[in-house]
Formats: sequence, C-alpha cells, structure tokens
Amino acid sequence: MRGKRVRFLIFLMVLCIVADIGFLLPKAAFCGNIPKVLSCTTYSVGSTGYSISMGLMEAVFKNEGIRVRVVPAGTDKAKIMPLKQGTMQLSLFTGAGQYFAIMGTGSFKDWGPQPLRLVYACPTGAIAGMMVRASSGIKELSDLKGKRVALIPASPACKALHEGYLAFGGLTWDDVNIVKVSSWGDAWRGVIDGSVDTAHCLVTSSVAYELAASPHGIRWLPAPPENREGWSKLNKFCPFLHPYKAIQGAGISPNNPAQVASYYYGLVCYPDLDEELVYKITRGIWNGYEIYSSMHPALKRWTREGALETAYFLAPYHKGAVRFFKEIGVWTDKHEARQRELLKMEAARMKKAKQR
Repeated sequence: MRGKRVRFLIFLMVLCIVADIGFLLPKAAFCGNIPKVLSCTTYSVGSTGYSISMGLMEAVFKNEGIRVRVVPAGTDKAKIMPLKQGTMQLSLFTGAGQYFAIMGTGSFKDWGPQPLRLVYACPTGAIAGMMVRASSGIKELSDLKGKRVALIPASPACKALHEGYLAFGGLTWDDVNIVKVSSWGDAWRGVIDGSVDTAHCLVTSSVAYELAASPHGIRWLPAPPENREGWSKLNKFCPFLHPYKAIQGAGISPNNPAQVASYYYGLVCYPDLDEELVYKITRGIWNGYEIYSSMHPALKRWTREGALETAYFLAPYHKGAVRFFKEIGVWTDKHEARQRELLKMEAARMKKAKQR
C-alpha cells in the first residue's frame, strides 16, 4: 500500500512539473509544426534593415508568442541560402535583392529563378542614395570619375545599384577605382574611415548618422526626378527604384532635403513554409504597428496601407498572408489580379529556366 502511495505522489509531482513547463513555454511551442524558435536573416548589425527586422519580430512575439531570432548575413545569397536549405524560415530582403533572386540572375544565376513569397512588405521600406563625405568635394554623381567606389562581388544588388548610379552620372566602372569589400557593412565603414569615397546606403542607417556626426559630415549625391535621362539609365540597372524626396535622415531635414530613391522592403519566405505559421506572423505584424513603429524611423513607414500596395512588389504574397488579408476583408479584386499576374510571371520564368 505504501509503495502505491509513493508512486502516486511521484506521478503527481511529475505532472505538476510538466504543467509548469507548459505554462512557461511560449505559445509557438504548441503550434503543431511550428518550431519553438524561428530564424530570420537580415542585414548587418547597425543597419536599417537589422533595426526593421528587430522591430517586426518584436511585434510577432508580443502579439503571437512566436519567437524569431534575427540573424545578420553578409550577402544576398547568404540571406536566402538558409531558407532554401530549410534551416531558417524568413528573410528581410530589399526589393533590389528580391529582383535578382526572383529573376535568377547575378549571383543567383546558378540557382535559377527563386519562388519567393511575401509575408509582409513596405513599398517605401528603403529610402537610400549614394553617400559621400561632405568634406570630399564630391557634389554630383558625375564627380565620381576617378574616385573609389565600393563593390561587393557576391552582391548583384550592390553591383546594379552602384553601376546604375554611375550611369546616371554618365559614368561606367571603367571611369572609377573599384574597391572590393565583403559586405554592405564594410562598404559603409569604408566611407567613414576614408578607404572608400562612396557607397549606397539608407538615409536612416546608424552608420549614415555616424558619418553625419563626424568632422567630415555627410552628403547624398542627388538624383533629381526631372533628370529623366539619368533616371532612364538608372532604371535599366535597377527597375525597382523610384525617385524620392527625403526630408528625414542623416544630414537631411525639411530645409535640407535629399533627392534620392525609394524601393520596397519585404519579409520573405519560400512557398512551402507552413500556411498557419505565415498567417500568424502576418497577423502579428498587421496588429503590431503601435509596438514597432517607435523603434526606428524607417518602421513608421511599415503601415497597413503600405502592405497592400502590391503594385510596388515583385514577389507574390504567401497563401497564409493572403488568407489573413481575405479574412479581415482588405484583399480586393485588384490585389487578386496582381497576385495572379505575379504567379503567372513566376511560372513562365520557372518553365523557361527548366528548358535551358
């Protein structure tokens, strides 16, 4: 009898311990196929992209109980590789990087077109331009002739952006001195330490503010919208760019605006990511504006209205995100038509790639 009572007490103790552990674990641990902790690749620590990732994932955790670890990755391919291999689930990826992955060009040529899907996006997620030291004497893009321009060999986005802006100024790679670097962080750091004269950078990046606060100051080389010939040349390399008048950012104010460019940012995944998981992540961000919008100036532009500006996006939304948008009544016939258009274009690219 005593042995039975002891076994029963042990059973109760184990049951209590299990209950306590279950109470302490995040909700994500009990979501079927959803891992306890997800991972999202992003840009270098200190970059605007990194800050955006941290803000969005904070909203996902607070609203849905899903923990997402933010992991910096140096190149565009390094951001997508873990998703392709299935070791990570998400990536915060600019429209520039998405363009080359979706088209299967640049460093993605050996992979072919990638069927990326949006979980959430912002049409003006990136406000950026070519930054230089204000003390450099470089005032126009044409002034870059003979100067040192950063190049990340493994980043097709870097190559296209820098080549496009050089074209805007009537220049080519042959007109400048190329300085090869391994990451965007190294490119920006090069401008600060003087080993590079210019690099493409977001106007709200912490490194841009660091340069602005230095004795050298900061200048954004103008790409005015009225220069249609310049924009035509730039868009041949970067069709995802649009003219933008920035009034906020490093060295920028309403009284000292910068004529730069905008392009979209998107949280992406592959189509096979669990539909219910994507549904919850999209819902967590949609309901999280008050949580993340104060965490970085760029996050103020991640609005609900912007997430539905699908005409700006190159990748279709994941079916889990579409289900959420439909359930809350914001997915219109116009959105559905754009979604089908993007899927049709993707199917044509994939078919063409298989025939090669």
